[in-house]
Amino acid sequence: MKPELFHKPFDPPNLLRYMLRHTRVLAAYLSWRILSILVTVPFPVITQRIVDRSIPNRDYAGMCLYTCYGLLLLLIHYGAMRIALKELSSNLQVMMRAMRARIFQKLQFMHFGFLDKTQTGRLLSKYAFDTQHIEGAMIPILFNVIPETVRALALTLVLTWVDPWLTAFVLLTVPVFAIVRISYFKRIRRSNRAVRLARERLTGQASEFISAIKLVRGFGQEPEVRGNMENVSDDYSASRQQQMMVNQSMNVMVFMMFTGLNLLAVAFGGFLAIQGVLTIGAIIALVSALPVILNPINLYTQVSIQYLLGSESYQSIKEVMDSGYVEKWQGKEKPSPLRGKIEFEHVRFHYPEKEELVLHDLDLTIEPGEHVAFVGPSGSGKSTTVNLLLGLYAPSEGVIRIDGVPQERLGMRYLRRNSAIVMQDNILLSGTLFDNIRFGRPEATNNEVVEAARLANAMEFIEQLPEGLDTKVGERGVSLSGGQRQRIAIARALLRDPKILILDEATSALDYESETLVQEALNRLAKNRTTLTIAHRLSTVRRADRIVVLSHGRMVESGPYQELARREGGAFHSLLTAQGEA
Repeated sequence: MKPELFHKPFDPPNLLRYMLRHTRVLAAYLSWRILSILVTVPFPVITQRIVDRSIPNRDYAGMCLYTCYGLLLLLIHYGAMRIALKELSSNLQVMMRAMRARIFQKLQFMHFGFLDKTQTGRLLSKYAFDTQHIEGAMIPILFNVIPETVRALALTLVLTWVDPWLTAFVLLTVPVFAIVRISYFKRIRRSNRAVRLARERLTGQASEFISAIKLVRGFGQEPEVRGNMENVSDDYSASRQQQMMVNQSMNVMVFMMFTGLNLLAVAFGGFLAIQGVLTIGAIIALVSALPVILNPINLYTQVSIQYLLGSESYQSIKEVMDSGYVEKWQGKEKPSPLRGKIEFEHVRFHYPEKEELVLHDLDLTIEPGEHVAFVGPSGSGKSTTVNLLLGLYAPSEGVIRIDGVPQERLGMRYLRRNSAIVMQDNILLSGTLFDNIRFGRPEATNNEVVEAARLANAMEFIEQLPEGLDTKVGERGVSLSGGQRQRIAIARALLRDPKILILDEATSALDYESETLVQEALNRLAKNRTTLTIAHRLSTVRRADRIVVLSHGRMVESGPYQELARREGGAFHSLLTAQGEA
């Protein structure tokens, strides 16, 4: 899916229009479902004929014939329903898979300004729960409301043919149910919206605390976290209680009216029968058909609850799909071969919704194959610089060029596919070690994966594991030590064979033994490729060709390690002194 598609509104504007747009996908289902409905329409006539003709005339043959007609129609109904159900289950899942795929794909293009301030749990709620609610709304509409409406209209025509008085009574009942639906509509809509927002807050807060469970336990903050979760849970429970009260009170009202109208139908028919206007068979036809005719109106009131919940979920998804927080990159140029020359020209940057500059007028050129280290105190702009390089954010002013091509014209995913990053806390996916390494290049052979692990000094511990590369790691790789995770990440980067390598404090959290192994692997990885190292520990950047010192978003010094180290009073020399290395 092309990124430029995400700058257009997510059509259609509402759930009903979305369903109508997919009528071609559902055409086969609707055809078989309507057939299953139409073959049941003659039943009131069959009943009326048996009561008014066969029974008074003691016509056993006629009674058997009408019964056989009914049984045959039921068999056709059963066969059509089986085919319709198969079509619905298949086609509906095609629609839901496409919607989930589009949501997930949109998230891959979302601007980090949006992702940074949005809880993961809320995004998960939109991807999983909201799509589930949309599906839950579509099933009763497609399976019940639309077919039962067709059945009701057909039965009304049949009753008109039997006797117009029957239709007159039916038409009097429609406004009654319409009034009930309208009176509850707004209340249901408000309660569903409140539930949806409370659920997003609940899942977002729970996801955040669960992912930070080590932090919570380490600080002994379980009571405070439990209190926060109880407050959010109480809000959700209150909104659900209100929703249940509205829904159930409507159901009670509908039951009372439905039962009362059936009683009135019998009295109405009985009155006309006494007057000689209706036959007993016609009364039975009315009483048997009336629940079916009223059923769509009853379904409207019931399904409106699910529809409004699904509609609210659809709007929730539409908020993400219509969001303007999308990466702006739409360039298509792909320098081939990519050499890895990087130019920052008067680059200034501030984060969305903040005016304070994080980078001030950065001018820097990095030659192909050069190893440049960025150092400086926390908040000086080191990580921001590489985030801008990868296009995770766009410069507020200035231009970044790769091999002379401005980012606006560059195929950003081409750049990222030719880059690799090794961070301080690398993320491993649940699965095997082999899967995590091959994530760097999915088409790699088994031998290439093993060779990458060897070059990363990872085979040293992998071979000691009972299942070797087939060993499963826990979520985020928690079953491995920090040094082991780093070496798997390095193997992943080696397998990718990137032209541009970013090392983001890759050894700062390791013990001496692990750091030695990891640093050796990093040196091997950085060879003959453009490398940007972000470092806090200055001893790790001795091998860099050039060191760039940042302070408060400004480049204050630049040069080789030894030259900067000898410059007493300089920014780099001050950092060395602070770390006891001067």
